[in-house]
Amino acid sequence: MRPRHTVCLVLLAAAVALVGCSRKPPEPVKTPPPVVIVSNPVVQTVSDYEDFAGRTEAYKVVELKARVTGHLRNIFFKDGQDIEQGKPLFEIDDLTYRAQLAQAQAALVKADNRLKTATDTYAIVDEGFKGGTEGKEKYLAALGVKQEAEADVKSARAAVELASTNLRFCRVYAPFDGRLSRSMVDEENLVKADETLLTNIVRLDEIYATFDVDEQSVLRRRKLIDRGSVSSSRSEPLTIRIGQADDDDFPLTGLVVFSDNQLDSDTGTLRIRALVHNRRIKNSPVYMLSPGQFVRVRVPLGAPRTAVLVPEKAIGSDQGQRFVFVVNAQNTVERRNVIVGQQYGQNRVIETAPGDKTVTPSDRIIIEGLLRVRQGAEVNPKQFDTPKEKDKGKVEPKVERAEAPAPRERK
Repeated sequence: MRPRHTVCLVLLAAAVALVGCSRKPPEPVKTPPPVVIVSNPVVQTVSDYEDFAGRTEAYKVVELKARVTGHLRNIFFKDGQDIEQGKPLFEIDDLTYRAQLAQAQAALVKADNRLKTATDTYAIVDEGFKGGTEGKEKYLAALGVKQEAEADVKSARAAVELASTNLRFCRVYAPFDGRLSRSMVDEENLVKADETLLTNIVRLDEIYATFDVDEQSVLRRRKLIDRGSVSSSRSEPLTIRIGQADDDDFPLTGLVVFSDNQLDSDTGTLRIRALVHNRRIKNSPVYMLSPGQFVRVRVPLGAPRTAVLVPEKAIGSDQGQRFVFVVNAQNTVERRNVIVGQQYGQNRVIETAPGDKTVTPSDRIIIEGLLRVRQGAEVNPKQFDTPKEKDKGKVEPKVERAEAPAPRERK
C-alpha cells in the first residue's frame, strides 16, 4: 500500500504544478509620464556688455595744512564729520598776528601823513619853480621826497594786506562740502606754516570709478568703432553702470571722462575713469559709495538688439555642450543644442542653435524637472505660472542717459 500511496502523491503534485504553469503572468502597471514645468522663451531688447572690476576714487580731495606758524588753539569738528563749505575747522593762536596787523596799520597811517606833507611841499616848490622863485635843485628834491612817500604808502599798504592775510589764515575753513578725516594734530601743539598737515577733506556727492580694460576688450571695441557700431567715448560720452560687491544689479550710472593715452606694458590694460553721481541714503554715512571701495563696472558693447532669452536654470550641459529640453506638440522631449550669450538677471541670451532647429518664442522649454527626462521621453507638461509684469525675470533695465559733467573750475 505504501508504494501505491507514494505514486499517488507524486502524480498529484505534478498535476498541481501543471495547473500553476498554465496561468498568465500579471501585466505591469503603466507608469504615468513625469510632470515637468515648461515656459516660453522671452523676446527682449538687450545691450551686449562686458564686466570689469574697479575701485572708487575721490572726485576732489584736499590736504588742509597750516598757512601760518603758531600754537593750535581750537578744533571745531569731530573726526569723520560731514561739513559744509565755509565752516571753521581749526583756530591757531592769533595774538602775534593781531599785533603785526596793528603795527602795519600804524605804519600805513605814518606813511599817509608823510605823503600828505611831501605832496603839499612839492606843490609849493613846483609853483615857485614855475614862477622863477625856486631853483631846479630844490624842485627835484621836493619831487623825490614826494615819490618816496608814495612808495612808502604802497609798501605800508602791502604790509597791512600781508598781516591781514596771516591773521585770516589763523582760522582754517572747509573749502567745499565734504567729509573730514581725523584731526592729525591735537590742541596746544605747535604747527608750522605749509608743513603741518591738519586733516584732509573729500568731496562725496560725486566720485570716480576707475577700472582697467584688457587689451582684447580694447581691440574689440575699437573694431566696433571702426565699423560705426558704437561711438568713441572721446567724441560722445559713454554711459556705464556701477554695482557694489553685494548688488545683484548695477543700480548706479556714470560717464566715462578719461581714458589713458597708452596701455600699461606690465599688465596689458588701459586705465579708464568714469564720473559717478554718488547716491544719497537716508541715514549715515549719507552716501552710497566711499573712495577706495571695490565696485563692479558694466560697459555696454554695440547698439541694443532683439534677442531670445531663456531661464538660466533651463540650460543643461553635456561635456561642455549647452542644451535645452523642448516639449513638442506630442508632449515628447526634444534636446536642442544651443550657444548661450550673456546673462540678464535670471535669463540667458540664446545666441545661435546649431543645426536646422532653433529656439523660438513659441517653444515650450522645460525649466523644472530636467533630471527626470531624456530625449524622446513622453512627459506631462505644466505651464509655468507667469508672474505679474513687475515680477518678471530681471532683464537689463533701461539706462537713462547721464548728463555730461560740468567742467571743473580752475583757481
